[in-house]
Amino acid sequence: MKILTAEQIRAADAYTIENEPISSIDLMERASLAFVNSFCEYYDESCAVTIFCGTGNNGGDGLAIGRLLHEKQYEVQAWVVGNEEKASMDFKLNKLRVQYPIKQLEEISEIPKFSENTIIIDAMFGSGLNRSLAGFPAQLVTFLNQSGAEIVAVDIASGLFSEQPMNDTEAIRPTRTISFQVPKLAFFQTELAMYVGNWEILDIGLDEDFIQQQPSFFQLTGSVDIELSIRSPFMHKGDAGRVQLWAGAKGKMGAAILAAKSCLRAGAGLLYMKSPAKGTPILQQTVLEAMVTEDEGETEIISSTYLEIADVIGIGPGIGTAEATQQAVTELLTNHDHQKPMVFDADGLNILASNPHLLEKLPKGSILTPHPGEFKRLVGAWRDDYDKLQKLQALCQKYQLNVVLKGAFSMVCNEQGEVFFNPTGNAGMATAGSGDVLFGLVCGLLAQDKNPFDSLRSAVYIHGLAGDFAKQDLGMRSMMASDLIEYLPEAIQYVES
Repeated sequence: MKILTAEQIRAADAYTIENEPISSIDLMERASLAFVNSFCEYYDESCAVTIFCGTGNNGGDGLAIGRLLHEKQYEVQAWVVGNEEKASMDFKLNKLRVQYPIKQLEEISEIPKFSENTIIIDAMFGSGLNRSLAGFPAQLVTFLNQSGAEIVAVDIASGLFSEQPMNDTEAIRPTRTISFQVPKLAFFQTELAMYVGNWEILDIGLDEDFIQQQPSFFQLTGSVDIELSIRSPFMHKGDAGRVQLWAGAKGKMGAAILAAKSCLRAGAGLLYMKSPAKGTPILQQTVLEAMVTEDEGETEIISSTYLEIADVIGIGPGIGTAEATQQAVTELLTNHDHQKPMVFDADGLNILASNPHLLEKLPKGSILTPHPGEFKRLVGAWRDDYDKLQKLQALCQKYQLNVVLKGAFSMVCNEQGEVFFNPTGNAGMATAGSGDVLFGLVCGLLAQDKNPFDSLRSAVYIHGLAGDFAKQDLGMRSMMASDLIEYLPEAIQYVES
C-alpha cells in the first residue's frame, strides 16, 4: 500500500471525481458512511457524540457523519469552528442537511461539561492544514485534550501534519484515527504516536490506478508482498542454503543459540556456527542441527577465517567488541574476497560504528538490522523522526545497503532509499533476544532466496507475525524471545498459504 502526500491524496480525490465520475458531495458521503460504519463497531447508541467541525471539507465530513449517526439514533451535537463565510461548498451543502443541534463556537466557555459517555469526533482541520495551530483553535485543542473525553479523529488529528514534524506545537490527541484510502506518513513516526492513537484505513473508492501511478518512496508492507522461495521436491540441504553465523562470546552464548535456532526455523539447509572455543559445548548441546567451528579465541572470536562455501555470513549477536574481535571483523572485510551480501547485527553493528571506514567495504546489498541506539551510533543523532528517516535513506543509498530500523512499524529500506513500514508485531517483542531471532531469520531466508531486500522485508514481517501469534496465546507481558522461535513455523505457513 503506497503512502502518499496530502497533495497526492487531493489529486486522487479530484481524479476520481472527474473520471468515475462522482460528484464531490457524493464522494464525501461515501467517506462519511465508511467512517460511521467503522465508528459504530466501537461505540454504540448509548454514547453522546459531540462533533467539532472546521469549515473546510474535513468539517463537511464531520457534519455528514453527525447526520448519519443521528439517523442511527445516536445523540449528536455539533460545534462549528471558523468563519462560515469562507466555508467550502461541500460543507455548506452538508450543513443544509443537518437535523441535529449545531452551533457556532466562539468561546470555550460555551461548551458544556462532557458527560462520562461522550465521544468527541474531531473534524476541524484534516490533512489540508498547512500551518501550526495558534490562537483560539490551539486553545480549543488543548481544552479537548484535557477534557478526559475519548476523541476519534476524522482522517487525521487536527494540528497534525501529514508529512512534516510538529515543531513543538499541539494537536488533538485521539484515542483512534479513522482515515481514508491510504495511510499518512505521520502515522508511522514514533514521536507522533500520541497524535494518532489506534488507526485504520478505510477504502472509499479512490481511483486505484491513479494511486499506483503516484511516485512515492514510502509504502506499507502487506501479506501479498511476502513471497518465499518454492522448495523443489528434488532439492537437498545444500540447495536450501549454507549459512555461517559469527555469534557468541563469554556470557553471551544465549544470543548465538537464539540466532542459530531461528536460522534453522527459517529453512536454512546447513548452519555453521563460528564461536569461541568455550562456546562449543554449549552450542553442540543446545542446537543439535548446527555444525560448530571453534575459533582460535577461548572466550571471544579473534580469527578472520570464514567459510568460503557459505551463501550468507552473518555477524554480530553476542560477539562483543573486544579489540581482537574488532580486528577479526576488520580483516574479514579488508583482506577477504567475499562478495556475497553479509548480515550485521548487534555487536557487529557496534564494530562498524567504531570503524566507519568499514561501511565502504561491505559487499553491496548487505543487510544491517539496528535498533535505534545502534542506528544512532552509525549515523549520529537526529532532530526528529523525519530527519531520522532521511538518515536511513541516505545510509542505504550511499553504501548500497538494505537496512531495517527496528521498532514499532519497523522501517525496511532498500538500496534506492525506498522505505517499507512493517505492520506486524507488538510491544511484547520488546524483550532481550528478540533482535537475535530476527537476525537468524534474515540469514536463513537470505540463504534460500538470495535477494537481500526481499529476504529482509519478509523476515521482518514474519518475525512480527510470530510475535502476534505468541501474543494471542501468551499475552505481551510474559513473551520471551525464545517463544518467537516456536511460533515461526505458524507464521511462515501463514504467509505461504
